[in-house]
Amino acid sequence: MNRNLILLMLVLIACQRHGGEPGENVVNARVPVTVASVETGEMADYLDLTATSVFQVKSVVKATVSGYVEEQLVNVGDVVSKPGELFRLRTKESAAIRHDSANSLGFSGLIKVKATLDGMVTSIDHPKGDYVQEGDQLAVISVQASLVYILEVPYEYGGYIRTGASCDLILPGGETVQGHIRSLLPSMNNAAQTRRYIIQPTTHRNDPENLIAQVRIVKMMNPKAISLPKTCILSDEVQQNFWVMKLINDSMAVKEIIKPGLQTHDRVEIAEPVFSIADRFLASGNYGLGDTAKVLVQGKR
Repeated sequence: MNRNLILLMLVLIACQRHGGEPGENVVNARVPVTVASVETGEMADYLDLTATSVFQVKSVVKATVSGYVEEQLVNVGDVVSKPGELFRLRTKESAAIRHDSANSLGFSGLIKVKATLDGMVTSIDHPKGDYVQEGDQLAVISVQASLVYILEVPYEYGGYIRTGASCDLILPGGETVQGHIRSLLPSMNNAAQTRRYIIQPTTHRNDPENLIAQVRIVKMMNPKAISLPKTCILSDEVQQNFWVMKLINDSMAVKEIIKPGLQTHDRVEIAEPVFSIADRFLASGNYGLGDTAKVLVQGKR
């Protein structure tokens, strides 16, 4: 069989296949996705700090004479009023002759120690039976109305704090207390290098001392922010470039570069470009797609 005959047979076979057998079907795969639209509303960026409750006004109850604590008339947690009696002290001279027959006059030597202001007893330093020197601390009375919170602010965030501004104190358990930033203390926390602000609750509180609360300070706010769910936002590995996949029709999505703005736990502001309410964006199934992709919309978030 010569070469020309072989070539002729191959051409005939190819023509037969072309005319008698259907060609292979082209597979147009579409990625199943869900979509979301932009929303317009208030968004803010917050600075979360801690504040600790303290009593600003405290009265130290001291022994007026040297002697023994004969009676302890209050306990920690008791509310006292001026001039309520707190302790009775027996002088050391009286204790020496208390049972002596020479004490014919019945000299008691008892000294009353009274409160000098209204408040709550927050510590007892010498219980009944203790010997104390004149001037020793017997107890501390804290004025409940003087309760404030000391806010610790890193020095670099001082520009976000404004005296007179309102703020929220979030207590353990979730209770929120309204307050205002009253003043700035003139010294810093040496160890933590933080500035200290005094927050005054707007209502009278019976909170204990050393209660730690969370304080949320507004850093930035946009009352008319245009945002998308976080699931719509894609980025590179170093998170320097951001984009979304925008639907241009019911079956095609294209890559759109964006500039993100404020963020919350579930939404991101779109600072640039400006999108309309009618625009739709891939909220799931968008990861790993190219600049254009064929999609199958299965729902909306």
